[in-house]
Amino acid sequence: MSNPFTQFYKKNVNERKDVLKSLTLFDEALDIHAGDHTFNHIIENYITTYEVPLGIAPDFLIEGQKYHIPMATEEPSVIAGAAHAAKIIERNGGFKIESISREMIGQIIFKNIKDQETFKNTLLGIETKIFELAKIAHPQIHELGGGLRSYRVEIKEHNFVTLYATIDTLDAMGANTINTILERIAKYVESTYQVETLMSILSNLAVSSVVKASVLLDPKTLKFSDKIAESIHQAYLYASIDPYRAATHNKGIMNGITALMLATGNDTRAIESGAHAYASITGKYLPLTKWEVIDGMIKGTIEIPLALGTVGGSMGVLPKAKLARKILNVSSAKELMKVAACLGLAQNFAAIYALTTDGINKGHMRLHARNIAISAGAKDDQIEAVIQYMIDRNTITLDTAKAYLTKNPSL
Repeated sequence: MSNPFTQFYKKNVNERKDVLKSLTLFDEALDIHAGDHTFNHIIENYITTYEVPLGIAPDFLIEGQKYHIPMATEEPSVIAGAAHAAKIIERNGGFKIESISREMIGQIIFKNIKDQETFKNTLLGIETKIFELAKIAHPQIHELGGGLRSYRVEIKEHNFVTLYATIDTLDAMGANTINTILERIAKYVESTYQVETLMSILSNLAVSSVVKASVLLDPKTLKFSDKIAESIHQAYLYASIDPYRAATHNKGIMNGITALMLATGNDTRAIESGAHAYASITGKYLPLTKWEVIDGMIKGTIEIPLALGTVGGSMGVLPKAKLARKILNVSSAKELMKVAACLGLAQNFAAIYALTTDGINKGHMRLHARNIAISAGAKDDQIEAVIQYMIDRNTITLDTAKAYLTKNPSL
């Protein structure tokens, strides 16, 4: 059976939709504007919608299963890089999931605690009551098998004492669930022990919701096979010693993950903040991926917190988020975590592979030139000619594109 996603990037919009329709992955009802009524109830002061291109990076082989990943992004080279990396990684056996955990963390911060040690021991001594309060606060999550799993208490500077609660929110990102449980516990502690709460809130540093994924690549399947393994390793090594490079290294990872989070209706800001905080958790800002040479093979690994969900919030309301989830076809938050981590690793590989071989501009600038040509007013049958004209002159500017169109108005 032929692969319907072969040369997907060469198809026009209608042809791509036809591919999805043939696989019953495209719902015409979701391909229209949902109307003001829907969006007006999601945010304050709604005026209109803001469109971001939604595309697909096909054929990600993860643990033996194929995923076609929807991505919402305005950056020209992101999906192209991810799709290219996915092909290379598939030829090398695909992605492996090494470990995954799925629990969220919330904090109750108590202030002006004079005898911190005594108060800490008090909180640790009422474990049964705290678990009881958690169930009362949100009985539904406990009935479904989630809820409070554990807690710990830490003494902080400036007379703060913090209770850290680990909560299983199942397939929801769970901010409201976490905050509801925390506030119920805080209210009881305040009234019983006459203490003050500064705040009760989830943490986006989701160290208990972490996925680790890896790939193993044969240098013979890559360009410059005689030196590429060492070059990729050194690219990681340098990012581990220079935060200026590490920031860009990690941004490349998030290019893919954030695009998937946006497409599926997840909280992109929570995912971004959690990832960058995790990169800094040792006190030094480090890369979220690692590239090693082991027995002549290139091993790439990503370890990243992903406080995401597949139900709740605006996910069940936004039409294109529904479409994205249908295309992706994941059944749980853990499965989405796996896909997101693998996408981040692929995106990172695509970037450092380009940087250490042809340079980042070769592919990126052609895609950038397309945007310039469109901005200059090029029609569909003129775009490629305008792009080539700018590239041949190594001048990708709006003026150059307009100059070409002026000289060739009837092209």
